[in-house]
Amino acid sequence: MSRDLAIDATRGLAIWSMISLHFANGMLIALPTHAFPLVDGMSAFVLLSGLVLGLVYRGWTQRHGLQFAYQRLAQRLLVLYVAQVVISLAAVATATLLSGREYFLVARLPGDAPFFQQLWWALTLRFLPGGGNILVVYLVLMTFAFAVVPLLMRGRWTWVLAASGALYVVSQVAPAWWMYLNAAPDGGPIQNWAAWQVLFIPAMVVGWQWEQWQVRRRLDAALPRLTALTVLVGVLLAHGLWIERWLWQAPELLGKVELGPLRALASWLVVACVYAVFGRLLQWMRRDWLRPLVSVGTRSLDAYVIQAVALLALPTLFAPRPWGAGLSTLIVLAVFATCWGWAEFRRHRGVDKLHRLPAILADAAATPQRGATLVRA
Repeated sequence: MSRDLAIDATRGLAIWSMISLHFANGMLIALPTHAFPLVDGMSAFVLLSGLVLGLVYRGWTQRHGLQFAYQRLAQRLLVLYVAQVVISLAAVATATLLSGREYFLVARLPGDAPFFQQLWWALTLRFLPGGGNILVVYLVLMTFAFAVVPLLMRGRWTWVLAASGALYVVSQVAPAWWMYLNAAPDGGPIQNWAAWQVLFIPAMVVGWQWEQWQVRRRLDAALPRLTALTVLVGVLLAHGLWIERWLWQAPELLGKVELGPLRALASWLVVACVYAVFGRLLQWMRRDWLRPLVSVGTRSLDAYVIQAVALLALPTLFAPRPWGAGLSTLIVLAVFATCWGWAEFRRHRGVDKLHRLPAILADAAATPQRGATLVRA
């Protein structure tokens, strides 16, 4: 199935948003992707992950059946687990190099636990550094796909949306302890997955129904109105005095841990608008002009792991925080360039699956030797 480059560009922009926020929060380079209140790279990442899952798995179930889709889901969950463990092990390694206070400032985790205790927490996904904890939410939400895919295959998408909406309402009015994911056993909650699924599960339905609902064509046709609405909502949220006073009295509407209703609605609106804008731009301009965003978007999981590890390594090994505006800007550009370079390397080498990388590199190293042998012969 051909890729939708507008989706990849939107995912690439979400990665840029994360990197600029984590390494240069409040500075000029981070402002463009954080000018709209309540929306950040994390919400876009989760929503787009559900959308792509629906798009891809509909095609797989139609061509190969449910069992094949389940096998791919299980493989994807394993990849997510390994990626999160890599980030968590980087946090464990960082704890051996910094004092407790310094470590907390870098990783937002307690550093006083014994090494092997931290190691066990990392392997059991209970040691999640700040800027590197989305994948656990993603892993939990992808597990729902085992139940959602069969329903979508039978056309029960209304059931799925109703169940997702009901779970979201419960997460807002009567949240339970089992809905929350914690950064560490003794740490505070980082996300309420029962709330965050309202981005992932409905997006999965939209992806599944993408062609039937003609989503791309409808968004493109509505682009002027959608853009105007997005700008109006953004201005009101940022500068509408009566809205500011109202929100101040009802902070539960915009919380990030619980994904308040206004934050959820704003995320849907902004992601739809950005996707439509990129779709129009890709019709008008050369594709290569958006290549950095598109390339990084095709390998968004890799890019997320790179930025999460860099968020731990750079303050520890390069320069302790706080950083000035100039250094922060250079770091943002360098981290994003690394993500882009890695994505281009995988494309150039044809590394569709990371577990094939050693074999591909070994084969590439052996090819010149075989050529030299033939020349001598």
